[in-house]
Amino acid sequence: MTLKNKKISITTKKKLLKEKEILLAGYNLFVTRGVEKTAIDDIVKLAGVAKGTFYLYFKDKYDLLDQLILQKSNEIIKDGLKKANSLGIDDFRKRTLFFLDYIISYLKENKSLLKLINKNISWGLYRKAMMKPKEYDEIKNVLDIFVRNLTNYGIQKDEAEMTLFMIIELVGSVCFTTIILKEPTDIESIKPILFKKILSMIGV
Repeated sequence: MTLKNKKISITTKKKLLKEKEILLAGYNLFVTRGVEKTAIDDIVKLAGVAKGTFYLYFKDKYDLLDQLILQKSNEIIKDGLKKANSLGIDDFRKRTLFFLDYIISYLKENKSLLKLINKNISWGLYRKAMMKPKEYDEIKNVLDIFVRNLTNYGIQKDEAEMTLFMIIELVGSVCFTTIILKEPTDIESIKPILFKKILSMIGV
């Protein structure tokens, strides 16, 4: 490695470290104070960076929130994918329900994360993930597999994507309402009904 390349490598590492520190500071403040009560000044102070540095990576705190949700979603999906592969689950229906059950269980055990995400595991964020396949390859991989499986059963691609959108929105909403608000019942009581409805939506 040349001296020039070494300097570029060190600079890149420093930039990634600063971005990571901002993300970590934002996450810690968002889950303890809430997004609305957290100012950018609070984030940069905790991260130990200048305010101008924040704007090199994020447009505002809501852009930071979007990136955190994508990051955390990616981690959950990566773990779920690894678990499904280790168990050798090949059946599409079983694999789909396993993923959903894994995500629900994870959010149930991590209520602070669920409060942060709220109902924001949304199609818009997953669209962003699809535009950055290198960063969020697990999310894109799961989306592609889901849509491909539905199209293999004769469902049009547009309908398959809309079905996925509805499932994502449904699961996010039900998780928040039942786990955080405990309405109309708890998540374990409603889960069999939720899975039954999702299987009917898949229709395969």
